[in-house]
Amino acid sequence: MATIDRNESPMADDVKTFLEQINFVLPKGFVEFYTASNGAEISSDDNYASLWPLTDMFQLNLDYNVEEYAPEFFIFGSDGGGNAYAIEKSTSNIYMMPFIGMSKEEAVFLNSTFTAFIEMLLK
Repeated sequence: MATIDRNESPMADDVKTFLEQINFVLPKGFVEFYTASNGAEISSDDNYASLWPLTDMFQLNLDYNVEEYAPEFFIFGSDGGGNAYAIEKSTSNIYMMPFIGMSKEEAVFLNSTFTAFIEMLLK
């Protein structure tokens, strides 16, 4: 059975601040999801995702040195193991890539919209 365990909604100012800091286009459905939930845990029989709180994403991207190892991407969560879920800045597409060995070459395309990404996780 698929479940979404949502965090409490972020403050409107938190969403506004996040959107002001982003220098790329977010995938369709991202803002709507994160306006209603400041992160979530999604699980099904075959999938798991820990979607980071909007308020923590920039710091976590710094902590994981994303700008150094995979500057084409912005990470927004993980599979709870060794893989990150990331947005490709030039296309807004969603990819999965390893935290160790993080690079464009290791990134695997998942979806072109955030809505489709969530639907994929719930299957």
